[in-house]
Amino acid sequence: MDELLADFIAETREMLEQSGTELVAWEADPSDKARIDTIFRFVHTVKGNCGFFDFPQLERLSHAAEDALAECRAGRREPDSALVSAVLAIIDRIGAMTDAIEAGEELDGKDDDALIAALDASGPTEIQSEVTVQPEAVDEAGEDAPAKGQRQSMQRSIRLPVDLLDEVMKGVSDMVLARNDLARRLREAGEQPTIDGPFERLSAILADVRTSITRMRMQRLEHLFSSLPRLVRDLSNELGKQVMVDFEGGEVELDREMIEMVRDPLTHIIRNAIDHGIEKPVDRLKKGKREIGLMRFAARQSGNQISLLVTDDGNGIDVDRLSEKAVAAGIYSHSEIKQMSQAQKLQLIFEPGLSTAAEVSSISGRGVGMDVVRSNLERVGGAIAVSSKPGEGTSFHLQLPLTLSIIAALTVSSDGQHYALPRSYIEEIVFGSSSSVEFAEAGERRLVTFRGRRVPCISLADVLGTESNERCDWESKTLVLIRLASDDVFALAVDRVHDHEDVVVKPIAPAIMATRLYAGTTLLDDGSPMMLIDLPSIAQMRGLVGELRSKPAIIAETQDKEEKAATPVMLFAGLDGRKRAVRLELVRRIDTVYADAFDIEGDRAQAVIEGRIFPLAGIEHGALPADRCRLLRLSDGESEVVYAVSEVLDAAEMTEEIVPSANDRSIEGVTLIGGKPVPLIDGHTLFQRHGVPQRSDSPLVCRLPQNSEWARTILEPLVVAAGYRIAGDAEEEADLAIALAGDTADETPGARETVRLRPDPEDTGDGSIYRYDRDGLMAVLKRVRTGRAA
Repeated sequence: MDELLADFIAETREMLEQSGTELVAWEADPSDKARIDTIFRFVHTVKGNCGFFDFPQLERLSHAAEDALAECRAGRREPDSALVSAVLAIIDRIGAMTDAIEAGEELDGKDDDALIAALDASGPTEIQSEVTVQPEAVDEAGEDAPAKGQRQSMQRSIRLPVDLLDEVMKGVSDMVLARNDLARRLREAGEQPTIDGPFERLSAILADVRTSITRMRMQRLEHLFSSLPRLVRDLSNELGKQVMVDFEGGEVELDREMIEMVRDPLTHIIRNAIDHGIEKPVDRLKKGKREIGLMRFAARQSGNQISLLVTDDGNGIDVDRLSEKAVAAGIYSHSEIKQMSQAQKLQLIFEPGLSTAAEVSSISGRGVGMDVVRSNLERVGGAIAVSSKPGEGTSFHLQLPLTLSIIAALTVSSDGQHYALPRSYIEEIVFGSSSSVEFAEAGERRLVTFRGRRVPCISLADVLGTESNERCDWESKTLVLIRLASDDVFALAVDRVHDHEDVVVKPIAPAIMATRLYAGTTLLDDGSPMMLIDLPSIAQMRGLVGELRSKPAIIAETQDKEEKAATPVMLFAGLDGRKRAVRLELVRRIDTVYADAFDIEGDRAQAVIEGRIFPLAGIEHGALPADRCRLLRLSDGESEVVYAVSEVLDAAEMTEEIVPSANDRSIEGVTLIGGKPVPLIDGHTLFQRHGVPQRSDSPLVCRLPQNSEWARTILEPLVVAAGYRIAGDAEEEADLAIALAGDTADETPGARETVRLRPDPEDTGDGSIYRYDRDGLMAVLKRVRTGRAA
């Protein structure tokens, strides 16, 4: 009997919840006969069950509601808001009685008469129009029987305790770990055809079972959506507003525990939207809107994430008022608010104790809600973002993990123990020993600068109490950059990062949860336990959330830099290890070459890259490495030079003034970057000393003497090296023609300029050039080329 009673309670609750949803929808469209039939069937079933278990008070209430609905089905009564409210009140009363039955308490029926009387408050109304009532198919119990097509499409289902599903899931997870352990042993033992085949089949079957068990934990979002129309209706009636709801994506499935987790956040969002956002009908009409407000819920699945968008078409968020409240509450100062963008100001709604309500009401205004929403979502690995347009409405974008039981994680180790970090929080992984990472101290806080931004850094060992910050060797650690849903960023120092994997998360004892260090536990493939780190809670305990408030000096410093003109530069370490900078506009690309690509002899220094020879600079600072070397390929638009460096550090912005250097012409001067002096390479001097014009995509054309072996072997390589293309024949148009003095066969028209080469070194005064006067010939080639460029 106890099992039957438990089934009755569960089924009654489910039917009452569905009845409430259907009633609200029926109120919006009273002509929907199919919906009133569904509501009637629910109430009728509840009445029959109450009679079976001998609960006369519940049976009396459900019978009264059934009679009122029967009047509407027969067309003898016009449904209105009063009737719907009365039926909803009875549904609430039956729900409260069901809770009392489950708790073993006595039923109190003192208000039942008033609830039943409310059903007849308006009295029956005769409908003059002709109404045709179709005969209903009734089963032996008197309940409307579903149509034949409906009966065939109904899925077979049974009720199971949730705890039983959790135990089955635990068993399957343990089987997966045992399978992984067995797989390692088989790999170590080598190929065994008689075992490998059955083992693969077993693995495939186990994977299917695990998928099926996981799906048993899933529920369609329509289960969550079904309770929202009633909430919207009650709130809008209380506030004198009219609001309708629209749902999309109810077929999306979510972990049953996640659905319960997100129910309260959605309730907060709905209450705020109806109270603060959506206007009263008269105000909406004045603004040219429909008098009925709209709230829309849209769900999508993307990989292992659920995206839930909640929008309203109300007033939007008053950012200025929100900012004033933040200042009045002492959360931010006026100067800090002025630095914020509109998006940052919108984030103020998530600040604890902040509300824009003009007065405290039973709905909202106490400054409690949205901070709880964000905290609850972060705790389960989710995130929330807000956007708003004045006069048009507000949107909340919720990102939820598909399931609480299986999440993507990064496995790390600290002090010999393995831990899991939710991968949704991880932005980047860097080594503490990297030259692009700089550590600093601000009071008792450790800061790290990476990619031009300074963020707080904490050690996982210090958080867990295994090693203090004072004894931490920061340069030996691996830094995991964490970005919370609040957009706060901090670095978590760990001993080592191992791998990305999906882990099965299991709950832990409340006493361990109370430490706020762990969010759950999981198992490695070898069966050893591993704790899941609670990053949002740790950030709150360490004061890493809302860093803007705790670092006014850094804010002022950032503001000063933004007001100054910033010049982008590339930071690098020269061959001598010293940090230098070059204007980023000069850097065309970064290459890596081997030692055999260099040609250095006397004053000549060159490097070969992709079949091209470039002048080489930077070797005056030190010796080239024995194996590989990094090269900055620099260009002034006409010439290219490669600059040898030991390491490319990072891109940065130069905001401070340049102090000129009178003794060293190779640098423009010295400037401060990150508070440290850095020499800035002088591009003008660099290209004056080393610049060689780069090849053009459409080089100039040079015509050489025809049928001359000397021109082909001696002259042609020199001309090609200067950036010219050799004409294919004597008829092709050319920018420059080179002819041999006295050779009339080469005097062909069609060249912009002609230069003659004489065999005698003595100057004859005819403007010709000695054929082996390399400098004279190169000067002509350069003059023609630069003249074209001009």
